[in-house]
Amino acid sequence: MRVGVAGAVLNGAGRDQRLLERIRDLHASLVPDLAWLARTVGEEAPRPDILRDLGERLADLGTDLITRADELDAQVRAGLPDHGWLPEAGARRRALAVAHQVGPHPLRCGPIFLAVCGAACYPFYGKDPTGRTARHERCEKCVHVR
Repeated sequence: MRVGVAGAVLNGAGRDQRLLERIRDLHASLVPDLAWLARTVGEEAPRPDILRDLGERLADLGTDLITRADELDAQVRAGLPDHGWLPEAGARRRALAVAHQVGPHPLRCGPIFLAVCGAACYPFYGKDPTGRTARHERCEKCVHVR
């Protein structure tokens, strides 16, 4: 998805760079904002315009970060089976690996995914259109966590 910001059309990497710039800008402005806020809280009621500005900046950035996280999450899930079960990585030779549940928001570390029980899994079958993961025994911890 491409989004226009200040007249420019940004792709995923450009949007990530812009988000990083916004976080850095917020970081730089927080020190004086918080110092002012701490000083006024003890003496008088804080100015609503400054509180609103800070709140809006935090809310806007938070919304954009969550939106980007959802996009990246959808890209990760697009290559995994819809049922979310993956065989354990580094399984024993000549034995079917135990299948683990990676949950609705899979955590990826390189080619490995972390299951809800903490086990490392690899998407051997991709989207698993033929249902090969069904042959694997299910992890008891993952069954109960899900």
